[in-house]
Amino acid sequence: MKESIKWYLEIWWQVVARPIYFYTLLQEESWKEKSLSFLLITSWIAAFFLSLVIFITQYIPIGSTLIEGIAGIKFVLILPVMITLAFIFFMITLLILGGVMVVFFGAASYMVGVALHYSYLAIGGKGTLNRMLQASFYSSAIFLTVIFIAIFALLTKAGVLDPALFKVGFNLVYGFTALYIYGLWAVAGKKNYNIPRWKAFTGALVPVILLLIFGLAFDKIALSKLSIWITPLK
Repeated sequence: MKESIKWYLEIWWQVVARPIYFYTLLQEESWKEKSLSFLLITSWIAAFFLSLVIFITQYIPIGSTLIEGIAGIKFVLILPVMITLAFIFFMITLLILGGVMVVFFGAASYMVGVALHYSYLAIGGKGTLNRMLQASFYSSAIFLTVIFIAIFALLTKAGVLDPALFKVGFNLVYGFTALYIYGLWAVAGKKNYNIPRWKAFTGALVPVILLLIFGLAFDKIALSKLSIWITPLK
């Protein structure tokens, strides 16, 4: 377990802080091996922080109403039951969100890898689909920016941030994520397909444009509705 955590953190830091170095030295292997394991760990970390937000913003307020007015020995007697229930609900939420994150991140990374592969082939690059999928799965490292969104949500719920500022923060984080992963895809494309830098960035335009369109749609359709869940505590 300790070795797995150390391996993940080392790879994560290299992908985020030294992508050119990472993709230059990356040895090709089946995308179903280490790169898939990396994506799975990333998905579960993201799910953990989102579950924590749901637990703090939703479950705790609901639980507090159940024990309102209970004190003394009665509170001591029901405390183990409340702790057990809290743990069960948190784990249920984590398992559900973990599955959703794995499917979402996995499917998105796979489709991006396929799209990038054929895009780079179309502009004269020479490389393998397996290597592009491998690189795409490792680029999921940047998805942990969801932790910042989780922090913003908690600060908003606590009344530290205005809901309007949460929306601004969300869009800034999403925009930064899209911009950074665009760079990661371009670096991976340049290294994997032996093409000039301008072709590498050109080939990665289609998936990043789709990512930005998705972000705009989410902002218009769903983001405003999240304010219901992160209304500051009274």
